[in-house]
Amino acid sequence: MNFDLKERKILYELDTDSRQPFQTIAKKVGLSKDAIIYRINKLKKEGVIKRFHTIIDNGKLGYLPFRLYLKLKNTTPETEAGIIQYLRNQKQVIWLMSIEGEYDIGLATYVKSIKEMNEFWKKLLSIYRDFIASRWLTIYTKVKYYPRSYLLDIKENNLEYVCFTEPDEISLNNKEIEILKLLASDARISVIDIAKKTKLTQKTVAKKIREMEKNKIIVGYRTMFDLEKLGYQYFKVHISVQDLTHEKESNIRHYLRNHPNIVYDNEILGGYDIEIEIQVKSLGELREILDDMKTKFSKTIINYTYMLFYKEHKYLFMPL
Repeated sequence: MNFDLKERKILYELDTDSRQPFQTIAKKVGLSKDAIIYRINKLKKEGVIKRFHTIIDNGKLGYLPFRLYLKLKNTTPETEAGIIQYLRNQKQVIWLMSIEGEYDIGLATYVKSIKEMNEFWKKLLSIYRDFIASRWLTIYTKVKYYPRSYLLDIKENNLEYVCFTEPDEISLNNKEIEILKLLASDARISVIDIAKKTKLTQKTVAKKIREMEKNKIIVGYRTMFDLEKLGYQYFKVHISVQDLTHEKESNIRHYLRNHPNIVYDNEILGGYDIEIEIQVKSLGELREILDDMKTKFSKTIINYTYMLFYKEHKYLFMPL
């Protein structure tokens, strides 16, 4: 699909803060509030905008974030669809993706303990053991999300959102958890609607949201797009390095943050030295980025592998 500059500005603003008022977006884009509402509704109807959701640091809620890759065997399309549907229905699964490459399925889970993760895995095996050829289980220690600067060809990105941190539980009451669950699946839900659903006053709801933002429980608000309709492909890149000093790592992380096509920088316990997620228009563009990295960090980067994330089935920042 083709998008004019105004539409790309709207998409970028929704990607950096999907909860900001329409009037604020209107001022930034240079359109009226009614024009912004019309265009956003049009983009939603066309399927370009899939959902507004809230970035929640569940480490502060005491959750452990695991990542699991699965390589399947002896499956039919119907069998694979059944496995995907089973995983979608599991409350622990907050991210679920179909992959082209070394693995077939990627997923992330939020659990409260190693025991809970072990129970999740054993139950999965008890049902689908005959279809799982191999797996790779790791744990996230930190994930940084960068807005899609490529929407506006922005070369210097100053925004960074830390999505996962190591568990450091902050005590929340049941009403605050309720608010987070409502925001998780709809970042634009109004304070009025939250107040009705939680039976709190609007003033109390607004205050609790501000407090959770201040404490970095709520990290930000973003938008899920249909990347195919944007004209982009989604790749995961695993990079092996050598002699990675603090200074060299700092330089690489700076490069990652400022590249307009790099949207995630993952730090993984049990994973590769550097794991990034890149959205580009073609495989050729991906190779150009990786060649540029190899040129700039030739004494550090040993090699890399990549996979194509071709279909996103589930993406929430809180177990529901």
